Amino acid sequence: MAITKTLVAMRTLIGKEADVTIAAGTDATKRHDVTEANVYVNDSYREYLSFMTTRGFDYFLLESGQANLPTSRADTNEQYSLIDWPSSALALKRVDVYSAGEWHELQRRDWSQLRSEGRSSAATALRPFVYAVKSIGTVATTTLTAGKIALAPFSSNGKYKTTYLPEWTNITTDGHLFLFHDEVGAQWMTWNTVIKYSAQDNNAKKRFEIATIQQQKCEALIGHFVPQIASTGPLTVTRSPDYRR
Repeated sequence: MAITKTLVAMRTLIGKEADVTIAAGTDATKRHDVTEANVYVNDSYREYLSFMTTRGFDYFLLESGQANLPTSRADTNEQYSLIDWPSSALALKRVDVYSAGEWHELQRRDWSQLRSEGRSSAATALRPFVYAVKSIGTVATTTLTAGKIALAPFSSNGKYKTTYLPEWTNITTDGHLFLFHDEVGAQWMTWNTVIKYSAQDNNAKKRFEIATIQQQKCEALIGHFVPQIASTGPLTVTRSPDYRR
């Protein structure tokens, strides 16, 4: 069951477990202030989102709107076309193409495999079958240019959409919310942030060891239930193979 926690609630809980006083203000007499705490908390939430997604929980993913497939190849004689990396994406999960009246999930390939696996004998293929990340973006001084995703073989017939983990935008207002898959997720984030504080405070009162053990317990609990897509049915949740009673 999904739950939410406010920024101030998380900050208070983390301060208690880290055994630090998080005070308002930024003057030199205050060892830990709210501004610093907000940075730690937001960074930990970003890490929580990545942690959950890499373990197969797709709860925090977004899907782009439909767009037409590119009408031209990436370059003359190339076997692929290019689409933009989603502007707010931290990680790309999948690419789907609509062709002949239905959606098809493309297979992900390394960039080095794209040309060999994306060949088509036809001048224009029915649809792309594979994709590869060409670039997540490039920077020239102060300008960021969007990254590119290659679709192969080239086809201009149909539409596409992407599914991705969005970049987290930091919150700084006390009443704003974090979303968790359940209470264990909030605990994981709490101990992850305590680890950051303990590193700054030279592991005072052995908080680093305590937080690490508690976070590992949270990961074990999360690992007990691994989402799996059944081949002939809806989303199911099963115990991890390494589960121990």
